[in-house]
Amino acid sequence: MAAIGKKIHWHDLKYHWKMYFFIAPTIIIIAMFQYYPAASGIFHSFFRWNGADISEYVGFRNYTRLFENTDFWRSFELAFTLGVFNIVKMIPAFIVAVCLHRVRNDNTQFFYRILFVIQMVIPGLVIVLIWRSFFFEATAGYLNKFLFSTNIFDLLVWLDSHLHWGGLFVYGQCPAWLGDPKLIIVACIVWGFPWVGSFAVLNYLARLQSIPKDIYEAADVDGANWFTKFTRIEFPLVLESIKLILILVIIETIKDAGMILALAGIEGGPGGSATVPALFMLRKAFIEQDMGFACAVGIILTAVVISFQKMSEIITKWPELSTKKQITIRTVALVTGTFLVYIGHFVSVGIGLLAIAFPYGTISWLLGKFFAHQQDANSTSDAPYHPINDSGSIIWRKWQDIGLRTAKHLTICSVILLAFLPLYLMFIVSLKNNDQFYSNPAVLTTPLHWINWKVAWEMITPCLANSVFISATSTLATLFLALCSSYFFARYQMPFSNFIWNAILILMMMPAIANLIPLFRLLRDLNLINTLSALIIVGASGGQIFAIFVLRSFVEDIPKDLFEAAEIDGASHFQQMMIIVVPLAGPILGTVGVMNFISQWNDFVMPLIVIRDHARLPVMVQLLRMAGEYIKLWGPLMAGYAMASIPVIVLFVLTMKLFTKGLTEGGVKG
Repeated sequence: MAAIGKKIHWHDLKYHWKMYFFIAPTIIIIAMFQYYPAASGIFHSFFRWNGADISEYVGFRNYTRLFENTDFWRSFELAFTLGVFNIVKMIPAFIVAVCLHRVRNDNTQFFYRILFVIQMVIPGLVIVLIWRSFFFEATAGYLNKFLFSTNIFDLLVWLDSHLHWGGLFVYGQCPAWLGDPKLIIVACIVWGFPWVGSFAVLNYLARLQSIPKDIYEAADVDGANWFTKFTRIEFPLVLESIKLILILVIIETIKDAGMILALAGIEGGPGGSATVPALFMLRKAFIEQDMGFACAVGIILTAVVISFQKMSEIITKWPELSTKKQITIRTVALVTGTFLVYIGHFVSVGIGLLAIAFPYGTISWLLGKFFAHQQDANSTSDAPYHPINDSGSIIWRKWQDIGLRTAKHLTICSVILLAFLPLYLMFIVSLKNNDQFYSNPAVLTTPLHWINWKVAWEMITPCLANSVFISATSTLATLFLALCSSYFFARYQMPFSNFIWNAILILMMMPAIANLIPLFRLLRDLNLINTLSALIIVGASGGQIFAIFVLRSFVEDIPKDLFEAAEIDGASHFQQMMIIVVPLAGPILGTVGVMNFISQWNDFVMPLIVIRDHARLPVMVQLLRMAGEYIKLWGPLMAGYAMASIPVIVLFVLTMKLFTKGLTEGGVKG
């Protein structure tokens, strides 16, 4: 992004040098807790290093070992496989977004959106733990009960015997979803059904609602039906957003270890079959104490993620590319994808390339032409005019419209009910004792054991307080530092400002977990291990990267006349920021603040590694430990899950108007 502020030359720097005070704290904290760990990781990747007293230079031996390690390549193959299935899991989100877009009543649509937003702020760890406890349990799990009651299990047994799945499904045996090396991968795919991520739904919906209404009016004049509108208007216009989200989904799958860690443990399930690259790196570092090798894994992981980020940039700028470049890129992707599928290695990568390079726009255009031709053929019938036929056609269209509206609302409501099922079970079980849970887990039974909430409160109160303190303090620090930095970038083009801006943009592409090993060593050297300060500082250093990116655009949109008037009145730069930027930036600060707070609240991988003292644990780590206990009190456990979810739900509901306003306002235009 090119700066639009006044350019300051070197000979004028003596009048504006104080501007660097706005960016100095950000430079210091990012350099220390982002760039230094990255540089340390690169350096130590060439050493045999245990993180402490053993350090021996081995050159590229760690990378050689890495490329020869079949478990490493298997972890990447699994990550790409999960990424491809995560792409498939985006289909329900797109269908729901189209249905929401076609809801005519604004109040009804707003109500549906609130329900999806509430689901979005539920901690992902809570949903994973509920699936692990209720759905994947072998003997009494809801997934097995569903398979047996619907006779789908019989079909799976038949498929197993004919497709040679290796006895995954056998009569008389309950599938062990988390205990079988093959089924645990299926569990990693299935969890979260119906897979309607609210971020994807809201993203698609925002793109759909940006379509001009006159396009639909023209389509109605031409007699376009609902399917023609979908293939000729909606799908082509959101296609670029879909492709971009595809890449982002794959990137998040590659660099994420949290959900797999919660579902399968750090060992990656039985035989390590559910190991993704980030989990492979953590196991090498903290179990096998092979820190140098783990740093090499982090470097490769960073390189892969940056490559996919570059691919996302190509997709974003796709319309701007020449036809020749588009054909070349699409051809290379198709050939590479076909080759990978043919040789049988990294098949998921090949499928992903084929999915991205497939000419959806052409197919959509052909389908639209076909249905339009069919409609024209029906409308040009030589049948004589008859009033009864006309009235019958009107009645048929009326019933067709009613049917489509009913199907639309049924689709939305069905998805919402399925998405809220884990939350319903969480609340129901929180009011049961263990006997009631094992006898009838899915129905509310009497007596209601409200004492479970008291027990859970006593178990997690210190952890809740820790999470509130960490999230709130980190968010405030992030907003203050990011706002100062945004003011620095937006007001003037200072010397080195473009260099600093590009250095911050690079951090947006680097997966934070790849630098976790050297960051842990840095925190230990600073005596910050087992302190809340470590989580606050690291959270602020990472959180402000995105915050600066968002806030800079807002500050640039503030009319320059306001700043000039303040300068005439003798206001300093800090006073200008406080009396002009802060009041106007309220909505966008609220949006960024809520997103940062929720991100800090939901984080558990970093605290799991840094915090050792039970009294200092954040609530997410405490829930993970409670879920891992051999003997469980299901009522207090579910009440604890609910208590961990309630604060972020309440926060989001209270700030929803501010959040929505921040998303829709780009700044004050002069």
